[in-house]
Amino acid sequence: MMKTWFSLLGGLIIAFTLSYFFLGYNGWTIHQTGKNGEITKTINELDFNLITNAFLIMMAASILIYGVWTLIEKKRA
Repeated sequence: MMKTWFSLLGGLIIAFTLSYFFLGYNGWTIHQTGKNGEITKTINELDFNLITNAFLIMMAASILIYGVWTLIEKKRA
């Protein structure tokens, strides 16, 4: 059980670091203007490609850590 939690935590840390340095945030900002040209509403949208890619990196890193940890335990036993 502890191996699973440490694998997820390690995957989260690795994914956060890799996403910060290698993936760019491309969120959209949309401004709606009124009749006189004044901005009436500003909409900020999330970049779902960034969120999806960061999640996939986290899962891959977690699975890799778990697999390597399991192999090391089998070699020691």
